[in-house]
Order: sequence, then structure tokens, then C-alpha cells
Amino acid sequence: MWSAEFYEDTSGRQLVKSWMDGLSEEKYAALDAAITYVLEVKGLDLASTEWLTSLGRGLYEFRLRHTAEGILRLYAGAEEEVPKRTSKILLRLFVHFHGSKVILLLAGYDKGANNSSRHQQAQIAAARKLLTAWQRGQAR
Repeated sequence: MWSAEFYEDTSGRQLVKSWMDGLSEEKYAALDAAITYVLEVKGLDLASTEWLTSLGRGLYEFRLRHTAEGILRLYAGAEEEVPKRTSKILLRLFVHFHGSKVILLLAGYDKGANNSSRHQQAQIAAARKLLTAWQRGQAR
């Protein structure tokens, strides 16, 4: 099993946590379930699947299109009560795998809210800067 950890900037802010807290209940539940039952369980084995793609230099994009209900049924064998789908789920989470089993959650965005290529590239560039800053901090 892998363990997800929130990246903290130099001010101690957890950017992904703040972003997640602003999501609708439905999207939050889906992302929380995906992190817990898919990302932490499968880790790098998700590479080159519909879930995870490498963006190079240690940065990965975790892609979510499923509801919490779908994830729980497919990956946890559960029938838990979760918010029903009321909107399209198309979330992206930028992550870095390090150490023996740690996943650093760097940044995320709702691709369904803005799916332009320019916006996506800006999000990737911002996540890459966060990863670079984290790596520099680790090197000290």
C-alpha cells in the first residue's frame, strides 16, 4: 500500500487540501475515494492506464472520471451511501511518487470547469514548479 501525503508550501499551506475543500460534495467524495481505493492501493502500477500518465521528470497526472459510488463498487466492493452524480466528474491531480511507498499530492484542478489546452498546460507548469521546489527542499 502507498500513503498519500499533501504537499505543503513554504507557508505551510496544503494546496491540494485547500482545492479539495472547495469542490462540491460529489466531487470531493469521488476524489477522496479515488485516492484511498485506487491511488494508494495501486500506486505506480496505474501508470499507462486510464488513471495515471507520466508527464516526465517524476510528475504524474492522476485522472478521475468516476463517481465515488462507482469507485467504491469497483475497487472496494462496497455499497456505501455516497452523493449521486449530478455533474460530470473530470478531475486532475498532479502527484509524485517517492521513497518506498509515498505519493506526494502536489496540485489539482477541475478539467470539467476549464478544459482548454492552454489552461491544462498552465496547471502542469505550476505543478512542475511545486515539485521542483519540493525536490530542492529534500536535497538540503
